[in-house]
Amino acid sequence: MSVTRIAFVRGTPRLAGWRLALLVVGAIALLPAGAHWLRQWSAIASLEAQLETARPRRSMEPALPAAQQREHDQQTRAVAEAVRQLNLPVPRLLKTLQAPADMRVALLGLDLNGQPPQDAAATTGPAGSLKIAAEAETARDMLNYLAFLNQQRMFSSVYLVKHEVAAGDAAHPYRFQLEAQWRL
Repeated sequence: MSVTRIAFVRGTPRLAGWRLALLVVGAIALLPAGAHWLRQWSAIASLEAQLETARPRRSMEPALPAAQQREHDQQTRAVAEAVRQLNLPVPRLLKTLQAPADMRVALLGLDLNGQPPQDAAATTGPAGSLKIAAEAETARDMLNYLAFLNQQRMFSSVYLVKHEVAAGDAAHPYRFQLEAQWRL
């Protein structure tokens, strides 16, 4: 009796002839790309080394004596206040304060030196306090102007601080002071 073998899996092809030539041609074609990759890799490594040497080192500065530290802190606060004053959006504030034509209100004075509100850190962007001195022909114009400013998005709150009727003037205008908290 003869035994027949059935092979379900073919034997592995041998690397000979055209298969070997194709493998050699492919390897030769990939050599320039591999060489380019190695050059880029070494360039990146050298740049990272240069970056590491150029990175600033933290130097330990000696602590200032208490008197010098207080003076330094005062100077820092003064500079920060000056920068805050320079960054005030004065043209935008003035445009927002301009009363509509139907309200007979005249601005007499503005004080932009008010400190920002205590919760200014919670608001986005700069904030501050603005004191307004104005004059209106009637009490209705005064109250309408107050309501007008309260509707402006730039102001978080506007309130009447003081008002009086100018008795010395023949027209008896209302002079009043407002305080407004503004934010951007």
